[in-house]
Amino acid sequence: MTLRSVRARYRNGVLEPLDPIDLTEDEEVLLTITGQTVRPATDPGGLSKSAGAWAGQFDDFDQLIQDIYQARIDGSREP
Repeated sequence: MTLRSVRARYRNGVLEPLDPIDLTEDEEVLLTITGQTVRPATDPGGLSKSAGAWAGQFDDFDQLIQDIYQARIDGSREP
């Protein structure tokens, strides 16, 4: 038995694979749905429009990275 993940889109009652799959006609498979919802960006150009917005905001990038990792460890919410 081979285990692999394939992205798919549900449309009109049918799951359409978004990645190539190597199956023979009428081959049966076991489908497990994880409930992960992936939605396309509403503004695909938004990322490029924001490029450079943080320029000049930080002098010490190494410290910024350390602060970000520490914030992840500490958590941002009260217990």
